[in-house]
Amino acid sequence: MGLVKHFGRTCVAAAIVFSAGASAQSPAPVANNPVEIGVAALERGHYATALRAWKSAADAGDAKAKANLGYMYERGFGVPQSYVEAVRWYREAAAGGAPEGMYNMGTLYYYGYGVERNLREAARWFRQAAQKELAPAQYMLGLMYSKGEGVPRAITEAQKLWVAAAKQGHVSSQLMAAHTYLSGDANRGEPELLKAFVWGEIAAAQGNADASLVRDYASYQLKEDEVTAAKRAAKACQDSNYARCPAL
Repeated sequence: MGLVKHFGRTCVAAAIVFSAGASAQSPAPVANNPVEIGVAALERGHYATALRAWKSAADAGDAKAKANLGYMYERGFGVPQSYVEAVRWYREAAAGGAPEGMYNMGTLYYYGYGVERNLREAARWFRQAAQKELAPAQYMLGLMYSKGEGVPRAITEAQKLWVAAAKQGHVSSQLMAAHTYLSGDANRGEPELLKAFVWGEIAAAQGNADASLVRDYASYQLKEDEVTAAKRAAKACQDSNYARCPAL
């Protein structure tokens, strides 16, 4: 599940959108911005303050605040835990255009939390959020395509989604992109070792141990000059904030 700040960027366990249990280091909230004020309050464990800020903004029609209220009800932070209320607020957030509300609805349907598990419905919600370039939704929809859950199995489509999310810094998507390039599953069984190395290197730099294994396995199959070129490509991708990465 994700909490959202006013400007709506998202990354699981990141500063702007974070999961339950994640400790996010967020910038100071913008003065008079109730959504960001609520996030800062929640990070300090001040549930009542967060609820007041978000309820006020939600009543004024702020879709991001509605998504965060749904999160509070889902987790039972400062209010009695209620999936019924969580679903209500997530639906309102989604109707207001907040991709986080769409993503959270997809998550509820995917796991069957508070609703009957429905993979097709989960995919529908994830797709709506993914179309708005929400990285966690792209990741989850990619997983569903890779497994054929609620959608036809399509590894190529999964890889497109993972690469799109990877270019937003989503570490789990970077790992999945690296693994899929290494396996060649999206390329008729032909491994794409340089791309596997690049995304493995980038995800490993963010602390993902599994990604370092993918990177190392790719390096064993590359020549020394190819490894050097792959390292340069990974650095260029990182230094450009993902603007100059290997083409899909």
